[in-house]
Amino acid sequence: MSRILVIARTEFLAIVRGKAFIVGVLMMPVLIGLSIAFQIFAERRADVTDRTLAVIDHTGVLYDALAAAADEHNRASERDGVRTGPVFILERVEPDAGPAGELALVLSERVRTRALFAFAEIPASLIDPSRTDADQIRYYTETPSYSALPQWLRTTVEREATIRRFDAAAVDAAVVERLSRSTEMATLGLLSRAANGAIVEAQRVSALETFFMPFGLAYLLFIALMSAAPQLLTAVVEEKMSRISEVLIASVSPTQLMAGKLIGVSAVAALLALIYVIGGVYLLLSTGQPQLIQVPLLLWFVVFLLAAVLMYGSIFIAIGAACSDLKDSQGMMQPVVFFLVLPLLAAPVIIRSPDSTLSAVLSMIPTFTPFLMLVRLALTPPPPMWHVLLSLVFTVLATAALIWAAGRIFRVGLLMQGKPPNLPELLRWIRQ
Repeated sequence: MSRILVIARTEFLAIVRGKAFIVGVLMMPVLIGLSIAFQIFAERRADVTDRTLAVIDHTGVLYDALAAAADEHNRASERDGVRTGPVFILERVEPDAGPAGELALVLSERVRTRALFAFAEIPASLIDPSRTDADQIRYYTETPSYSALPQWLRTTVEREATIRRFDAAAVDAAVVERLSRSTEMATLGLLSRAANGAIVEAQRVSALETFFMPFGLAYLLFIALMSAAPQLLTAVVEEKMSRISEVLIASVSPTQLMAGKLIGVSAVAALLALIYVIGGVYLLLSTGQPQLIQVPLLLWFVVFLLAAVLMYGSIFIAIGAACSDLKDSQGMMQPVVFFLVLPLLAAPVIIRSPDSTLSAVLSMIPTFTPFLMLVRLALTPPPPMWHVLLSLVFTVLATAALIWAAGRIFRVGLLMQGKPPNLPELLRWIRQ
């Protein structure tokens, strides 16, 4: 046992003292901070150009309202003398009585020469209250991926045309707007009764509780796992390439060597997750949301983190022992990474319907359990305890089987060189 702990300590210190670990610790908060900063910058600076729109108004009454709305939009796009959004410049174009399409062709040429950004044609039937199948607004542009201008145009034309239709039908638009005002809905938890008999009001449920918290825990587990477990593969391959593994095997058994590496990497993953969890707890406390800190959930996070590290770590060790260079190991590593990403893709499905049969089945699959059962535990209501315990039993059994199989592969492959084995050869190593 002492030799296993020495190996574990050596692996732990080798990873923690490396630059890659420090970069891994800083990567997540830095990436989040850069993402938020970029979104703020992009929102205020990405699109601050003039967008000239020619309008062919067949109704004869909507253009002035559109021009006024564009002026209001342009004023809102400037804050403290700094432009924070695009400016829409409208140009009136009178309908042409000439051949059909001639005017649109002329305006298309102006768009191609950058004299215009786009042009739109508003049909006369748009304000006719007797029409049930009004024609569409025709928006022409060379940049169809740009959505800010057509969205503004559609919303503004629809609002102004609705007012004209109400006026033509002798209906007070203000009354209609007041009577058809949309109703907001607040999502709340359940009421409870305090120890003194008083009724405790239900608390509003935020998106932080319903999505970001469960998905964030699964993503944090993924980051901790990917920052630690692949180090096993690299370390084993490098030891094989430099013949250090032959020296190690002369001092310890393959089982002791593999167990020490797994324990060391598990400690690295736990340390990395602890750093992020402490940061998350501090963030919740500083933002006045201590109710989101759930100690039992954090304990389950540790349990599933260790299970995931042991499960996937044994797979990475087996791949490293079976390969003689990093190039071969990368090819064998891709299916494992695919299985690691799948739970993150399935997490939104679990969040939308945590009590469905599909969610229960997916969270019982051992390679998915550490991620998806953690997501279910972070949601309200949590899954039945027998679901959690049964999934944990499946995961422990699968982890034990993978460690046993990886140990067989590690024992045979550690001293082998040359072409990496295929799947039938790996199965033969396991059966030997």
